[in-house]
Amino acid sequence: MERLGRFFGAFLSVILLMGSYSIAEDITLTTYYPAPYGEYDELRSGKVGIGLTTADTVQNKLDVEGGVAIGASYSGTNTAPADGLIVQGQVGIGTTSPTAGTVLDANGTINATTYSVGATPGAATTTITYVKTVNFITQTVTTGTITVINGIVTVIN
Repeated sequence: MERLGRFFGAFLSVILLMGSYSIAEDITLTTYYPAPYGEYDELRSGKVGIGLTTADTVQNKLDVEGGVAIGASYSGTNTAPADGLIVQGQVGIGTTSPTAGTVLDANGTINATTYSVGATPGAATTTITYVKTVNFITQTVTTGTITVINGIVTVIN
């Protein structure tokens, strides 16, 4: 009888040990605000996915699924377009210091199939005159025109 008791004791010990190794483990990270040890100075991660269904879909340093609002008066108060972006303030593309007074400053070539200049769709035809060339020797200036119909640039001469 004593042998049978030892056998069942050993058998139960093996089952319990193997069972604890075969159970999957979930890890939960909980943060508290305010932080119990003061504020967090930094949070580091190799890749961040916001709004994604699984962590496996993160392909870049930052992947965002859905609309994004940036700016003190925009975030939390305005709705960005679906999968779009709204930005309060200046945007610099290819530059670290956008020109003062501009909302978009791009350093490089802009490729677009259509774009709007100073008008909205449905507006009347507008012609914009611009300086094409300046010849300082002969002191002449050549101008060109841009025709905008219904807010879309149609002709550049």
